[in-house]
Amino acid sequence: MSRHHPSALILCFLFCSALIAAEAEAPMKKEGEPAPATKPAEATPAPKEATKAGETIEAKPVMSEKATDEKKPVPEGEMKKAEAKGEDAEQVTITPLRAPKLPTPKETRTFHFAKINKPLAFETTRELQRLFAVFSTQHLLDGATGAFSKAPGCMAPISYTIVQDLGENRYLVKATWPALNGDPLLEGKDSLAILVLEKPAELGAVGRCTGLHVGMIALTFTAKFPPLEGKKLTLRREAFLQCTPVDESPAAMQKFVDAVNQGAELSVITTEKINCKTCGGLGFTREAQKGKIEDKRTPCKDCDGAGKLPLVTETKFAP
Repeated sequence: MSRHHPSALILCFLFCSALIAAEAEAPMKKEGEPAPATKPAEATPAPKEATKAGETIEAKPVMSEKATDEKKPVPEGEMKKAEAKGEDAEQVTITPLRAPKLPTPKETRTFHFAKINKPLAFETTRELQRLFAVFSTQHLLDGATGAFSKAPGCMAPISYTIVQDLGENRYLVKATWPALNGDPLLEGKDSLAILVLEKPAELGAVGRCTGLHVGMIALTFTAKFPPLEGKKLTLRREAFLQCTPVDESPAAMQKFVDAVNQGAELSVITTEKINCKTCGGLGFTREAQKGKIEDKRTPCKDCDGAGKLPLVTETKFAP
């Protein structure tokens, strides 16, 4: 063995111990070191609602439509209505369909009582009587105040026979009434109608009254007469309201004049016939023909050959 052999062994021993110490120290460092920074998965932020002072509050999660529908409470009023529809089969329902309307005036004039029977004035006693007669068909007496009130429609004499009692002085009647000028109401002959009377009446009673046309209504009820007894049906019929019309008497006309002089605003809508301007009231127009003495006559298109045109005028009364 050479003299350098022990020193070489010592060096080898030191080198091996250094390697062993390095290998034991390496895993300890790896466990203690922080994990390398990796990009985290982006989480979807919850929706936020803006509030005052710059604060933000996370919005509550929205429930699905199915969940909201299942948990939505039913109002008590709707439940009562549904129960009433199912239980009360005898209920009478009257629904208005249209309101009666007088014709829309095209011209407006004023009747001054101070100009009655003066020269070149249309305000005459005869004209006043004519307008008051129309006034009595468009107005009625208000029993509470004793004054005149505007009627929503024209009045007509009605002959009736009561068929069924609908309650609250409302009756289904078989009635007859004439057609009214200037009102959409057509003539009725043995027609079913709704009539509201001032006093109770018995089934089968026959009567006659002055009724105010209040329009067409839809009536839903359970029939109590053959052959429809026990069936639920809907009728669309004209409706009338028993009323007290203005009496055409000198005393009533004097009361009317006094009411206007005291400041009452009353008016009348009249429908008059005037000559057609196109044909001059003849009902036809003339056209000259060559070689013929007689002119060609063509029916007027504006008045349909009648020679007259309806003119709706509103006459207002003033002192």
